Amino acid sequence: MAIELKLSKDKFLETIGYKPHSPGQKSVHDSTANRKIACCGRRWGKSLTFGTDLAFECLAPEKMFWIVGPTYKLAEKEFRVVHNIFTKKLGLTSQLKIAYNVEQGHMRIKFPWDTIVQCASATNEDSLLGEGLNGVIMSEAARHKMDTWEQYIEPALSDEGGFAWFPSTPKGFNWFQGLWQLGQMPDMQEYESWRFPTWENTVKYPGGFDNERLTQIRAVVSPAFWKQEYAAEFTTFEGQIYEEFDPQIHVRDLTYNPTWRNYWVFDYGFNDPFVCLDIMVDPSDNVYVWREYQMRYKTTWEHAHIIRDRENPIGFHIDGKFGDPAGADEGATLGLVLGQITARKVPWINGVEAVKRKLKIQPNGLPQLYIDRSCINLIRQMQALRHKEARPERNAKEGQVDFDDHGPDALRYFVGEFFVLGAGMSLSDVYNSSQLGSEAETFFTLKRGLSLNSQVGHEWH
Repeated sequence: MAIELKLSKDKFLETIGYKPHSPGQKSVHDSTANRKIACCGRRWGKSLTFGTDLAFECLAPEKMFWIVGPTYKLAEKEFRVVHNIFTKKLGLTSQLKIAYNVEQGHMRIKFPWDTIVQCASATNEDSLLGEGLNGVIMSEAARHKMDTWEQYIEPALSDEGGFAWFPSTPKGFNWFQGLWQLGQMPDMQEYESWRFPTWENTVKYPGGFDNERLTQIRAVVSPAFWKQEYAAEFTTFEGQIYEEFDPQIHVRDLTYNPTWRNYWVFDYGFNDPFVCLDIMVDPSDNVYVWREYQMRYKTTWEHAHIIRDRENPIGFHIDGKFGDPAGADEGATLGLVLGQITARKVPWINGVEAVKRKLKIQPNGLPQLYIDRSCINLIRQMQALRHKEARPERNAKEGQVDFDDHGPDALRYFVGEFFVLGAGMSLSDVYNSSQLGSEAETFFTLKRGLSLNSQVGHEWH
């Protein structure tokens, strides 16, 4: 069977007898975004959707495409779709050079027009080096490490401006959720993202949500498992520290206001991200995180110059700079470029409590802490941060799981410095604190953290 290599997408789908099962599935096929992120419930059809689109891309000559799975077995799902389309639907087996051995991790198709599609596994990251790619499917993207994408795959796409697709069932609030958020931002036109629950596939589950099989599953699994695996929701989990945080409430489009106080706060890292948050405080002590900088694998000296030299809005000013009290050397290095960094220790539990009070909805119906929607890392990290698992020994210390927590740490340092230790006090506050003696810390927490007076309008658009 011969095939016309210049088919339109619609004609290709018609040729192979494919019909999208829902408007949502069709919207994925119709999308022209370079980065497509689909958060899908189980059995929604993500492998069929993206495997079919990759088969269409394989009609172009002299291209190199990869399907990268956390394991070869997971990568095989989309590969199977491509293989079946060209061998069973189009009958081109004799014209293809095919290797298909899942156990050995050798899955590859070479087309007569010198295009190649093959599987790769993230279990051996060194094997991902060296290839220039025209496109990639990051199969079950939420199960990948962010390093796999950032250090190995994304650079391989850069020369050709290759596409990347990220189909996955969610897995908590990890990097995949942050990537999905990019697709929800109107100004990030290269990205497009969707969320598809299982029951949208009415071909497999007639009746949708009320399908008998789904009703049976819903009756026996936990609510959290159902929300994540079938409703395709980025769910909270037991032990979440900032359970008050709700993106629908606390995430806004913020505008820099030069008449308000503005601060930098830092958390240091090299393998882990170095963080700088820009935070405004209005006259009523409402807090606005309007910009984030999170970057890895650079020295503190390099970060300092990047932050100093970046473009800022009109009227930009800095009223103070705070940092991790455990990073004296890093703070001193930053200070040589950016000016003095203040770093005083606030007990972890006190800092967390102060942040939680800012997140809490006040009697006026509004919280006192907002995050700009461009701060995708901080938003993800606020949702994911959780307590350490409790241990049976006596006097077990409070604390958090030390993973992907640097943005919330920086926010905690700021709120601790500003509201617990009083870095944002007025002169009258300073005078009053001298009369309070040992109760000063409690006073500052109540005075600043729970201020309910004269709320002003929040500036967002």
